[in-house]
Amino acid sequence: MKLVHLSDLHFPVALPFMTLKGKMIPGYMNYTFRRMRKYPIFLWDAIVRKVESINPDIIVISGDITNVSHRTEYEESKKILAPVLGDKTFMIPGNHDRYTSIAAGTKGLDLPYYEKFFSPWMGESIPLQKDYLRIKKIGKLALVGWDSNMPLSVLNAYGYVGEEIVHSTLEYLEKEKLDQYILICHHPIWNPPERQESSGHKMKNREEIAELLKKRPPLAYLHGHVHTNWVKYPDPEKPYYVINSASSTRISDKRHQSGFHLMEWNETQINIKRFTFSNEEGEFTETQTISYQEKETNGR
Repeated sequence: MKLVHLSDLHFPVALPFMTLKGKMIPGYMNYTFRRMRKYPIFLWDAIVRKVESINPDIIVISGDITNVSHRTEYEESKKILAPVLGDKTFMIPGNHDRYTSIAAGTKGLDLPYYEKFFSPWMGESIPLQKDYLRIKKIGKLALVGWDSNMPLSVLNAYGYVGEEIVHSTLEYLEKEKLDQYILICHHPIWNPPERQESSGHKMKNREEIAELLKKRPPLAYLHGHVHTNWVKYPDPEKPYYVINSASSTRISDKRHQSGFHLMEWNETQINIKRFTFSNEEGEFTETQTISYQEKETNGR
């Protein structure tokens, strides 16, 4: 089974300045002057070509398709994403997709924008009192989606997942006899020692979440949020792969090793390949995986 993992696509959608409100104004200015040129649409076109050639069984997008959660971004992103949206697609939101209270559905009675535009590709919503848990079954794999995001001040981008979500997830997997699953959440559960996050950027309670997951660990934890690729191999503390494919559509530089991953699973073992954009070929090509063994690092 082949799974393509994409993340932090941040599509370059131009927005009328007069339609921006509140934190969208500094957020969009920061994106326009610092980041937009790093996200040329031709990189996305090349990703589509590569994904089509791989012909995966599963396509996972782990959040941040937008920049400031403007409704126009959602309308345009749905058009841009059309070539990869289908029965084998599974998506979760990122912090930029929950950038404002209106977009996150915490203000007013309307659905969150992400659900309004992408619900067909977000999996089955598991009934809980108030929290987010989505599951999609493809073949012998269960894809489990969590939402670690919430509207915050412009200076913060941290995440949080309630412990009750972990309990509900493990109970559901046990009840449905789903032995093999992949967990998808936007915020990292682990970082390399040289890419540690500040308290205003990381998942606040990730060590508590990691401890609970030991009871029934996933095959892999797929995420984004930090814009450089990595793969952590299973270890006693986190006995699963941790795979970061952010930011798949960004031009690489010394600080940002951009690209995406292909995970191949034959029901007994996992093989991971990394793809980055080649300026010489004008296409995404396989390259060296940036991998870590926990015993060799001090990652947390």
